[in-house]
Amino acid sequence: MKQINIKIVLTLWLLCSQTACLKKENMNIDPDTAGSVILLAATGNNQATSSSQYFRYYTDLGLIVTGDSAHFNVNVSYSGAAVAPADITVTLALDNDALTTYNAEDGVTYVLPPASAYRLPTTIVIKKGTQMTQAQVTVIRSTEYDFNKSYGLPIKIASASIGTISTNLSTSVYSFGVRNKYDGHYSFKGYTLRSGDGAKTGNFTYAKGLDLVTVGSNSVTFGDYQLWADQTNVSIGYPVLAVNPDNTVDINSSGGAYNLPGYSSTYNPADKTFYVGFTWGAGPSARVAVDTLVFINTR
Repeated sequence: MKQINIKIVLTLWLLCSQTACLKKENMNIDPDTAGSVILLAATGNNQATSSSQYFRYYTDLGLIVTGDSAHFNVNVSYSGAAVAPADITVTLALDNDALTTYNAEDGVTYVLPPASAYRLPTTIVIKKGTQMTQAQVTVIRSTEYDFNKSYGLPIKIASASIGTISTNLSTSVYSFGVRNKYDGHYSFKGYTLRSGDGAKTGNFTYAKGLDLVTVGSNSVTFGDYQLWADQTNVSIGYPVLAVNPDNTVDINSSGGAYNLPGYSSTYNPADKTFYVGFTWGAGPSARVAVDTLVFINTR
Protein backbone atom coordinates (compact mmCIF):
# COMPACT_ATOMS: atom_id res chain seq x y z
CA MET A 1 0.00 0.00 0.00
CA LYS A 2 2.84 2.36 0.85
CA GLN A 3 4.41 1.74 -2.59
CA ILE A 4 1.09 2.47 -4.32
CA ASN A 5 0.65 5.72 -2.34
CA ILE A 6 4.17 6.82 -3.21
CA LYS A 7 3.47 6.23 -6.91
CA ILE A 8 0.23 8.19 -6.68
CA VAL A 9 1.96 11.09 -4.92
CA LEU A 10 4.78 11.13 -7.48
CA THR A 11 2.29 11.07 -10.36
CA LEU A 12 0.27 13.96 -8.89
CA TRP A 13 3.47 15.96 -8.32
CA LEU A 14 4.55 15.50 -11.92
CA LEU A 15 1.13 16.56 -13.22
CA CYS A 16 1.10 19.67 -11.05
CA SER A 17 4.63 20.57 -12.11
CA GLN A 18 3.69 20.29 -15.80
CA THR A 19 0.58 22.37 -15.27
CA ALA A 20 2.56 25.06 -13.50
CA CYS A 21 5.07 25.14 -16.36
CA LEU A 22 2.31 25.50 -18.91
CA LYS A 23 0.78 28.39 -17.00
CA LYS A 24 4.14 30.11 -16.76
CA GLU A 25 4.77 29.70 -20.49
CA ASN A 26 1.30 31.02 -21.34
CA MET A 27 1.89 34.08 -19.23
CA ASN A 28 4.92 34.94 -21.39
CA ILE A 29 3.09 34.62 -24.74
CA ASP A 30 2.36 37.88 -26.54
CA PRO A 31 -1.40 37.73 -27.28
CA ASP A 32 -0.77 39.66 -30.52
CA THR A 33 1.20 36.70 -31.89
CA ALA A 34 -0.89 33.90 -30.42
CA GLY A 35 -3.61 33.31 -32.99
CA SER A 36 -6.11 35.89 -34.23
CA VAL A 37 -6.51 39.31 -32.65
CA ILE A 38 -8.82 42.26 -33.35
CA LEU A 39 -7.02 45.38 -34.54
CA LEU A 40 -7.19 48.52 -36.67
CA ALA A 41 -5.73 47.55 -40.04
CA ALA A 42 -3.95 50.02 -42.32
CA THR A 43 -5.97 52.62 -44.20
CA GLY A 44 -3.37 53.83 -46.66
CA ASN A 45 0.19 54.67 -45.69
CA ASN A 46 1.22 55.41 -42.12
CA GLN A 47 1.95 59.15 -41.88
CA ALA A 48 3.32 59.10 -38.33
CA THR A 49 7.01 59.50 -37.59
CA SER A 50 9.06 56.70 -36.11
CA SER A 51 8.86 58.39 -32.70
CA SER A 52 5.09 57.90 -32.48
CA GLN A 53 3.52 54.93 -30.77
CA TYR A 54 0.36 55.42 -32.83
CA PHE A 55 -0.17 55.16 -36.58
CA ARG A 56 -1.77 58.07 -38.44
CA TYR A 57 -3.66 57.75 -41.70
CA TYR A 58 -4.57 60.70 -43.93
CA THR A 59 -7.48 61.00 -46.39
CA ASP A 60 -7.89 63.78 -48.94
CA LEU A 61 -11.67 64.16 -49.11
CA GLY A 62 -11.59 66.48 -52.11
CA LEU A 63 -14.06 69.29 -52.70
CA ILE A 64 -16.90 69.56 -50.19
CA VAL A 65 -19.19 72.57 -50.30
CA THR A 66 -20.91 73.83 -47.16
CA GLY A 67 -23.59 71.40 -45.99
CA ASP A 68 -22.25 68.44 -47.98
CA SER A 69 -20.29 65.47 -46.67
CA ALA A 70 -17.67 62.88 -47.64
CA HIS A 71 -16.45 59.63 -46.09
CA PHE A 72 -13.37 57.68 -45.16
CA ASN A 73 -13.10 54.11 -43.88
CA VAL A 74 -11.64 52.65 -40.72
CA ASN A 75 -10.55 49.05 -41.35
CA VAL A 76 -11.18 46.70 -38.44
CA SER A 77 -9.58 43.27 -38.79
CA TYR A 78 -9.81 39.85 -37.16
CA SER A 79 -6.17 39.33 -37.93
CA GLY A 80 -4.49 35.95 -38.08
CA ALA A 81 -4.80 32.61 -39.84
CA ALA A 82 -8.41 31.96 -38.85
CA VAL A 83 -11.66 33.64 -39.79
CA ALA A 84 -14.14 35.00 -37.26
CA PRO A 85 -15.78 32.00 -35.53
CA ALA A 86 -18.99 34.01 -35.01
CA ASP A 87 -20.30 37.53 -35.55
CA ILE A 88 -18.02 39.83 -33.54
CA THR A 89 -19.47 43.14 -32.38
CA VAL A 90 -16.73 45.74 -32.07
CA THR A 91 -17.22 49.00 -30.18
CA LEU A 92 -15.33 52.09 -31.37
CA ALA A 93 -14.63 55.21 -29.34
CA LEU A 94 -12.46 58.32 -29.32
CA ASP A 95 -9.30 58.36 -27.23
CA ASN A 96 -8.45 61.99 -26.42
CA ASP A 97 -5.36 60.99 -24.44
CA ALA A 98 -4.00 59.21 -27.51
CA LEU A 99 -4.34 62.40 -29.58
CA THR A 100 -2.51 64.38 -26.91
CA THR A 101 0.27 61.79 -26.89
CA TYR A 102 0.47 61.70 -30.67
CA ASN A 103 0.77 65.50 -30.90
CA ALA A 104 3.55 65.50 -28.32
CA GLU A 105 5.48 62.66 -29.96
CA ASP A 106 5.14 63.95 -33.54
CA GLY A 107 5.36 67.66 -32.75
CA VAL A 108 2.01 68.49 -34.38
CA THR A 109 -1.24 70.15 -33.28
CA TYR A 110 -4.16 68.01 -34.38
CA VAL A 111 -7.48 68.78 -32.71
CA LEU A 112 -10.85 67.08 -32.64
CA PRO A 113 -13.28 68.48 -35.21
CA PRO A 114 -16.48 70.05 -33.87
CA ALA A 115 -19.28 67.56 -33.24
CA SER A 116 -21.25 68.97 -36.17
CA ALA A 117 -18.44 68.10 -38.58
CA TYR A 118 -18.25 64.31 -38.24
CA ARG A 119 -20.16 61.11 -37.51
CA LEU A 120 -18.42 58.04 -36.09
CA PRO A 121 -20.34 54.75 -35.79
CA THR A 122 -20.02 53.34 -32.30
CA THR A 123 -20.45 49.67 -33.22
CA ILE A 124 -19.64 47.53 -36.24
CA VAL A 125 -19.72 43.78 -36.86
CA ILE A 126 -17.05 41.47 -38.23
CA LYS A 127 -19.27 38.80 -39.78
CA LYS A 128 -18.75 35.14 -39.06
CA GLY A 129 -16.40 33.55 -41.59
CA THR A 130 -14.72 36.86 -42.51
CA GLN A 131 -11.64 38.73 -41.33
CA MET A 132 -12.39 42.37 -42.09
CA THR A 133 -15.08 45.00 -41.81
CA GLN A 134 -15.10 48.76 -42.37
CA ALA A 135 -16.51 51.56 -40.27
CA GLN A 136 -17.49 54.50 -42.46
CA VAL A 137 -16.71 57.87 -40.87
CA THR A 138 -18.67 60.81 -42.27
CA VAL A 139 -17.06 64.26 -42.48
CA ILE A 140 -19.49 67.15 -42.86
CA ARG A 141 -18.57 70.64 -43.95
CA SER A 142 -20.73 72.31 -41.35
CA THR A 143 -20.67 76.03 -40.63
CA GLU A 144 -18.29 75.22 -37.75
CA TYR A 145 -15.73 73.51 -39.98
CA ASP A 146 -12.49 75.50 -39.65
CA PHE A 147 -9.99 75.22 -42.50
CA ASN A 148 -7.34 76.85 -40.33
CA LYS A 149 -7.22 73.85 -37.98
CA SER A 150 -5.71 70.40 -38.48
CA TYR A 151 -8.35 67.83 -37.59
CA GLY A 152 -7.63 64.33 -36.33
CA LEU A 153 -9.85 61.59 -34.93
CA PRO A 154 -8.08 59.32 -32.39
CA ILE A 155 -10.14 56.15 -32.82
CA LYS A 156 -9.73 53.08 -30.62
CA ILE A 157 -11.29 49.64 -30.29
CA ALA A 158 -12.98 49.96 -26.91
CA SER A 159 -14.38 46.43 -26.71
CA ALA A 160 -15.23 43.29 -28.69
CA SER A 161 -17.92 40.73 -28.03
CA ILE A 162 -15.42 37.87 -28.41
CA GLY A 163 -11.70 37.58 -29.08
CA THR A 164 -8.54 39.37 -28.02
CA ILE A 165 -7.97 43.06 -28.75
CA SER A 166 -4.47 43.93 -29.95
CA THR A 167 -2.37 45.70 -27.34
CA ASN A 168 -0.50 47.94 -29.77
CA LEU A 169 -2.71 48.21 -32.89
CA SER A 170 -6.06 49.04 -31.34
CA THR A 171 -5.70 52.85 -31.55
CA SER A 172 -4.83 55.06 -34.53
CA VAL A 173 -5.20 58.71 -35.52
CA TYR A 174 -7.22 59.49 -38.65
CA SER A 175 -6.60 62.89 -40.20
CA PHE A 176 -8.29 64.34 -43.27
CA GLY A 177 -8.36 67.37 -45.53
CA VAL A 178 -11.14 69.14 -47.41
CA ARG A 179 -10.62 71.28 -50.51
CA ASN A 180 -12.50 74.46 -51.41
CA LYS A 181 -13.79 75.21 -54.90
CA TYR A 182 -10.72 77.24 -55.88
CA ASP A 183 -8.29 74.40 -55.22
CA GLY A 184 -6.74 72.82 -58.33
CA HIS A 185 -4.06 72.80 -61.01
CA TYR A 186 -3.89 76.00 -63.11
CA SER A 187 -2.06 77.25 -66.15
CA PHE A 188 0.34 80.02 -65.13
CA LYS A 189 1.47 83.05 -67.10
CA GLY A 190 2.06 86.71 -66.42
CA TYR A 191 4.38 89.69 -66.27
CA THR A 192 7.00 90.64 -63.69
CA LEU A 193 8.94 93.82 -63.04
CA ARG A 194 12.22 94.10 -61.18
CA SER A 195 13.55 97.60 -61.54
CA GLY A 196 16.97 97.72 -63.21
CA ASP A 197 16.97 93.99 -64.04
CA GLY A 198 16.07 93.34 -67.68
CA ALA A 199 16.32 89.55 -67.37
CA LYS A 200 13.72 89.37 -64.63
CA THR A 201 11.41 91.95 -66.20
CA GLY A 202 8.96 90.88 -68.89
CA ASN A 203 6.35 88.27 -69.78
CA PHE A 204 6.57 84.63 -68.78
CA THR A 205 4.65 81.38 -69.22
CA TYR A 206 5.29 78.44 -66.92
CA ALA A 207 4.60 75.28 -68.92
CA LYS A 208 4.36 73.13 -65.81
CA GLY A 209 1.47 75.18 -64.47
CA LEU A 210 0.81 75.89 -60.80
CA ASP A 211 -1.15 74.20 -58.02
CA LEU A 212 -3.40 76.35 -55.84
CA VAL A 213 -3.84 74.62 -52.50
CA THR A 214 -6.65 75.11 -49.98
CA VAL A 215 -5.69 77.01 -46.83
CA GLY A 216 -9.12 78.35 -45.86
CA SER A 217 -12.78 78.19 -46.75
CA ASN A 218 -12.28 80.81 -49.49
CA SER A 219 -8.49 81.01 -49.88
CA VAL A 220 -5.71 79.13 -51.66
CA THR A 221 -1.94 79.38 -51.63
CA PHE A 222 0.56 78.96 -54.43
CA GLY A 223 1.95 75.44 -54.39
CA ASP A 224 5.23 76.84 -55.70
CA TYR A 225 7.01 80.18 -55.91
CA GLN A 226 6.03 83.14 -58.04
CA LEU A 227 8.34 83.31 -61.06
CA TRP A 228 10.35 86.14 -62.55
CA ALA A 229 10.37 86.55 -66.33
CA ASP A 230 13.57 84.48 -66.48
CA GLN A 231 11.79 81.55 -64.76
CA THR A 232 13.71 81.94 -61.48
CA ASN A 233 11.93 82.03 -58.12
CA VAL A 234 10.73 85.19 -56.43
CA SER A 235 11.69 84.94 -52.74
CA ILE A 236 8.54 86.25 -51.09
CA GLY A 237 7.11 82.98 -49.75
CA TYR A 238 4.00 81.45 -51.28
CA PRO A 239 1.33 84.05 -52.13
CA VAL A 240 -2.13 83.45 -50.64
CA LEU A 241 -5.23 84.41 -52.65
CA ALA A 242 -8.38 85.08 -50.60
CA VAL A 243 -11.58 85.40 -52.65
CA ASN A 244 -14.19 87.82 -51.29
CA PRO A 245 -17.97 87.43 -51.78
CA ASP A 246 -17.84 89.90 -54.70
CA ASN A 247 -15.01 87.84 -56.29
CA THR A 248 -12.33 90.44 -55.64
CA VAL A 249 -9.11 88.87 -54.39
CA ASP A 250 -6.92 89.89 -51.45
CA ILE A 251 -3.25 88.86 -51.68
CA ASN A 252 -0.59 88.36 -49.03
CA SER A 253 2.53 86.29 -48.41
CA SER A 254 5.07 85.65 -45.68
CA GLY A 255 7.52 87.84 -47.66
CA GLY A 256 5.25 90.88 -47.64
CA ALA A 257 3.28 90.64 -50.90
CA TYR A 258 0.16 92.82 -51.11
CA ASN A 259 -2.35 93.90 -53.74
CA LEU A 260 -0.90 96.01 -56.55
CA PRO A 261 -2.34 99.55 -56.23
CA GLY A 262 -4.47 100.49 -59.21
CA TYR A 263 -4.93 96.88 -60.39
CA SER A 264 -8.21 95.05 -59.74
CA SER A 265 -7.36 91.50 -58.63
CA THR A 266 -10.39 89.30 -59.29
CA TYR A 267 -11.63 85.75 -59.70
CA ASN A 268 -13.96 84.94 -62.62
CA PRO A 269 -16.14 81.96 -61.60
CA ALA A 270 -17.50 81.52 -65.14
CA ASP A 271 -14.15 80.37 -66.52
CA LYS A 272 -12.42 79.63 -63.17
CA THR A 273 -9.69 82.18 -63.76
CA PHE A 274 -7.67 84.34 -61.37
CA TYR A 275 -6.41 87.74 -62.53
CA VAL A 276 -4.11 88.96 -59.78
CA GLY A 277 -1.50 91.67 -59.37
CA PHE A 278 0.72 92.20 -56.35
CA THR A 279 3.84 94.00 -55.24
CA TRP A 280 6.39 93.71 -52.44
CA GLY A 281 9.74 94.98 -51.21
CA ALA A 282 10.44 98.37 -52.74
CA GLY A 283 6.83 98.58 -53.90
CA PRO A 284 5.00 99.05 -57.21
CA SER A 285 7.76 101.10 -58.83
CA ALA A 286 10.32 98.30 -58.34
CA ARG A 287 8.70 94.89 -57.67
CA VAL A 288 5.53 93.70 -59.44
CA ALA A 289 3.86 90.48 -60.55
CA VAL A 290 0.68 90.35 -62.62
CA ASP A 291 -0.55 86.78 -63.12
CA THR A 292 -3.30 84.96 -64.99
CA LEU A 293 -4.19 81.54 -63.58
CA VAL A 294 -6.70 79.39 -65.48
CA PHE A 295 -8.12 76.22 -63.94
CA ILE A 296 -7.10 73.02 -65.78
CA ASN A 297 -8.06 70.15 -63.48
CA THR A 298 -8.11 68.98 -59.89
CA ARG A 299 -4.81 68.26 -58.20
